[in-house]
Amino acid sequence: MASRRWLYFGGFVITTVLLVGASLLGILEGLSAFSTGVPANEEFILLELLGAAAEWVVAVLALGIVALLFLTATVVSVLRSASLPRNDRLVSIVERVERRYPTLRRFGAAQRFQPTMEDRQQQLREQYVQGEISEAEFEREMAQVMDETPDEPPQSATEKNVELDDYPR
Repeated sequence: MASRRWLYFGGFVITTVLLVGASLLGILEGLSAFSTGVPANEEFILLELLGAAAEWVVAVLALGIVALLFLTATVVSVLRSASLPRNDRLVSIVERVERRYPTLRRFGAAQRFQPTMEDRQQQLREQYVQGEISEAEFEREMAQVMDETPDEPPQSATEKNVELDDYPR
């Protein structure tokens, strides 16, 4: 995938260089139209410039569009292969945004941010090594992570609070 990214970026660089070259040649050709003399009216000056460099204007517009497409492809390629942070808080934020804007659900962003079992285990190990949780908490939390099924995402903190509030006291 990295080679495709570099191919897009190379296409962007080449078309940008061609764009600058075509722009300069268009300017030179437009200015060469004045070798016979300068028209007296300002509107005629602009028409004279555009008339002399019309093919270069079209070439610059076409190269600009191609360069923009290559730039877009490069950015999309980089973003697709970028490492996304996986975090429960981020998942809850993305889920709220998806609830507010239902059309965003088709992109499945919440699932892309959902931490994997390995991510959760690594986080627990780091918390244990740093002394943030005790050995008993570590073992209990690790067993809980191991018991989760991959198809069933863990509940966010807000969902747990709602469930606890539903029970009578």
